[in-house]
Amino acid sequence: MIGFNRLLSAAAVMLTALSAAAQNISEQNAALFEPEFRAYQYGRKINENGEGYQWYRRFTIFHITDIHSNRVFEYDAIRLAGGRADVVVNSGDDSNYCTAEYAEVTKDDLTVSCQTVHAANADDVPVIQVPGNHDVPGVPKCDFFRRICSGIVQAFSPGVVWGDEAGQRAYGYCDYGSSSEMGAKFRIIMLDPFDYDDGRFELRKFMTATFSRKQIDWLVSVLQDAARQGLHVITVMHYSFGDDSLFFNEELAKPDARFYQDSFMIPDIIDAAQHGTHLCRTYPDELGDENIEVNADFTACPHLDFVCHLFGHIHSKNAFRCQKTDGSKKYDILMLGEASLGSQGTALNKAYQPHGTVNQPAFSALNIDVIEGCIYRTSYGAYLHYDGSNSRRTEKFSYRFE
Repeated sequence: MIGFNRLLSAAAVMLTALSAAAQNISEQNAALFEPEFRAYQYGRKINENGEGYQWYRRFTIFHITDIHSNRVFEYDAIRLAGGRADVVVNSGDDSNYCTAEYAEVTKDDLTVSCQTVHAANADDVPVIQVPGNHDVPGVPKCDFFRRICSGIVQAFSPGVVWGDEAGQRAYGYCDYGSSSEMGAKFRIIMLDPFDYDDGRFELRKFMTATFSRKQIDWLVSVLQDAARQGLHVITVMHYSFGDDSLFFNEELAKPDARFYQDSFMIPDIIDAAQHGTHLCRTYPDELGDENIEVNADFTACPHLDFVCHLFGHIHSKNAFRCQKTDGSKKYDILMLGEASLGSQGTALNKAYQPHGTVNQPAFSALNIDVIEGCIYRTSYGAYLHYDGSNSRRTEKFSYRFE
């Protein structure tokens, strides 16, 4: 484990140095966010006469992604989560480098992320985090695991169960119970699409996805267990699933990651869990050395309640149903992407931000209601469409498709 006393001292110095302008923007964002968020934090049970009789608090996730070294963004999200969120989910790209020659700088970035989370998280809010494609070039598995998986996830979500007993692979899960009258229990599953050995980054290339058979076998067993326990499941990974842009958004943005195995392999497994079927299929690896034979039998399990898949990578706030663009398959899987920094970086659907606020933080609160089968998403910071249109800060999505 990193020497946290030294790290936290450095973080305190760093965060004190935030400009007055950045702090002012944060205060303005919080003032705009709070009333909308509170309005959707609670649901109400309805009796047989159609009348409400009991309020309950929905399960709340703060979804942040693609920090790309913006510490104001990260600090705001973690700080604001205290007393509001059941868990913070970070879907990757804390760093901003693309090649192995910058591995040491990337490791320093991951260390600073660990510092920032510890400095901001005075309320010890649980945190879940997965690697992004900018976090892994040339970085050994053990270094990412030590800084992020141990330094952040295990520190604030001590119940996490990792899928790799060696403690180097970044896939795992953590279960969270709701303390409200809704009474639901959730399993958040962290997926690692960079599941190859150290030294193989140049072979697998930047912005690609590879899964090991071990991770996929583990995922099947974790979903079977969740179904038997009646848990509501959320997956998180840096990338989305899918082959193209159907119903993605107005800009027809699409995932720009190359999956060496079928990009619908995991959706096929989730689909089998949702409908209690048996999936038996081989998914070939384009490079030929990581073919995966999936034997996922969910016929003896209750049908899984799959809530959504959270992702980042394309810096775009999205909500769409996973499906094949040739029309051959439509999955009952809601995909939720987050806007990240909007106009910072190469965004496929840039969020509108007034002049001079390019570094304004942007993330979302997700209030999940398993009674209604809905998610209420409230945006913090930049949320408008790139041309300033679409003024709804809060959106509602159904995740149980008819």
